[in-house]
Amino acid sequence: MERLANKKFFLFNFSLLIRVRITNVIMLILAMYISAIFLFNEKHNIIENLKNIKLHGIVFSSALSAMAGYIINHFYDQDKDKLYKPITSMLLQFINQKTALRLYIIFNFISLIIAALLSYRIFIFFLIYQFLIWFYSHKLSKIIFINNITSSILMIFPFLALFLFYENFSKYILYLAGFLFLIILIRDICKDLHSYKFDHLFNYSTIPNSLGIIPTKIYLDVLLFLLTILSICLTFEPHLQEIRLYYLLTGFLSFFIIIGIWFMRNKWIQIIILMIKFWIFLGTISLLFIDGNPLSLL
Repeated sequence: MERLANKKFFLFNFSLLIRVRITNVIMLILAMYISAIFLFNEKHNIIENLKNIKLHGIVFSSALSAMAGYIINHFYDQDKDKLYKPITSMLLQFINQKTALRLYIIFNFISLIIAALLSYRIFIFFLIYQFLIWFYSHKLSKIIFINNITSSILMIFPFLALFLFYENFSKYILYLAGFLFLIILIRDICKDLHSYKFDHLFNYSTIPNSLGIIPTKIYLDVLLFLLTILSICLTFEPHLQEIRLYYLLTGFLSFFIIIGIWFMRNKWIQIIILMIKFWIFLGTISLLFIDGNPLSLL
C-alpha cells in the first residue's frame, strides 16, 4: 500500500513538473538573475544584487506566474496536444483538470502575495501579467498574428519588471529586448509551421493554417531579415563588445536560414526550433561575459 502511494506521489510530481514546463521555468529564473546582475545593474556587484529581497521576489513571482500560465495554456490546448504531443499528454494524465486548475490558482495567488509584500506597484504589475496570460490563452491565442505577437511579448514580460525596477533605460537594452522578441516570435511561428496538420484539424487560427505555408515562409523571411539587421547592429554596440561574436553568428545564421527555410522539410523545422532554444540559452550565458570579464568571446 505504501509502495503504491509512493508511486502515485512520484507520478503526480513528475506530471506536475512536465505540466509547468520546469526546464523553461528554470531557464527563466537563470536568465532573470543573469540579466539583473550583468545587464540591468551597471555596477555588476553580485553580492549586493543577491542581498536585494525585491530582486528575489520579482524572480520568483515571475516563475510562479509562468508556471500558472503553462497550466492554463495546456487547459485550452489539451485536445490538440493529445495528437501533437501524445507521450507528453499521457504523462500529464496523472493530474486531473480540477487539480491542475487549483494549482493554477494557488501559483498565481502565491505570486501575488509575494508581489504585494514587495510593493503595490509590483503587485499591480503581476496582476496585469497574470490577466494577460489568461486572456491570451482564452481569447488572443485564437486571433491570427495577434496570437504569435502576444505570446512572444508575454515571454519577455518578466524582464520588463527588471527593466522598471532598475530603471535602466539604455538604448542597447531596448535593442536586446527587440532581439529576444524577434527570436521568440520566429520560434513561435516555426512551431505553428511544424504543427500545421494538427492546427488544421482543430481549425486553429495560426498563420500557416489561415494563410498557407508559402505566405508563412515569406513572413518568416521578413522577421529573419530584421533579426539579421538587428544582430549586426548589436555586433557594433560598445556595451556588448565582449560578446559581439554571438550576435555576429546570429546574423550569419539568420541570413542562411532565410534561404534554407524554402528547402527544408517539416522534420527540419523541429531542428530549427531546438536550435533556437539552444541559441537563447547560449545568449543568456553570454551575458556573463559583459564588461571586462576575463573570458572574451572575440
